Amino acid sequence: MIRFVVLSILLLGSVASFGQAGLQKTFVQKMELPASPDIGTQVLRMSESFLGTPYVAGSLEGNPTERLVCKFDGLDCTTLVESVIALAVAKTENSTFDEYKNELTRLRYRDGVIDGYPSRLHYILDWMYENQKRGRLEDITSKVGGVPFNKEINFMTTHANLYPSLAASEVYEKLKEQEAVINSREHSYIPKSAIQKAEPMLHDGDIVAFTSSVEGLDVNHMGVISKVGSRAYLIHASLTGKKVIMTNVPLAEYVASVPKHTGMIVARLNDI
Repeated sequence: MIRFVVLSILLLGSVASFGQAGLQKTFVQKMELPASPDIGTQVLRMSESFLGTPYVAGSLEGNPTERLVCKFDGLDCTTLVESVIALAVAKTENSTFDEYKNELTRLRYRDGVIDGYPSRLHYILDWMYENQKRGRLEDITSKVGGVPFNKEINFMTTHANLYPSLAASEVYEKLKEQEAVINSREHSYIPKSAIQKAEPMLHDGDIVAFTSSVEGLDVNHMGVISKVGSRAYLIHASLTGKKVIMTNVPLAEYVASVPKHTGMIVARLNDI
């Protein structure tokens, strides 16, 4: 039995090492993509490099303790956006795997510190606010046609049964506090009827997230903008497409086709 346990531990260690080696190999390949002095163009190129990558939902959930999850072989909409930003930052500022992981941590966790489930920026409105506060991006929604977005955000605590980590009362209370802070801020969004008018003002590599008709939820989905003339298209990890794709219709038409999307918010990356 002892020999079996030791062998199992060694095998698990080998699998983990192989996975880490595979990640680093893919990272090196991403760093070989053409460089651009513009962070938005770099984000777009990184996004294009993931086209065809399988869609995998919930890859950040289910760990017994909160830890940094890095994946290149399967992504959801949020992990795609975070991964391409962190890769673009590494390519632009410091082309090391450690820098990629450091930026991914800063993007995903409040103050760049992993301190349990509540330290992750679960709501995209909060994600944008915190990453704007540190200078990585700017919420430009109000500059490209945004109007006030007045909505009570509380989906996680009103649907705690969907989030096993909220079973702990202290975690639940912390998330409730964070929702209250989000609701104390002013937010803007571009209604879906105004998105086509906003498209010419969008740039390659802008991050867009789609506001939700679901009660208590801020956004349903997010992705990266690719411009074709004055029209904008979306690169995103698609649940229905089961992989990373670019929409075959412009952004306004895509949003109009999804009933639960009410509009969008927009962020633009900064070189820092």
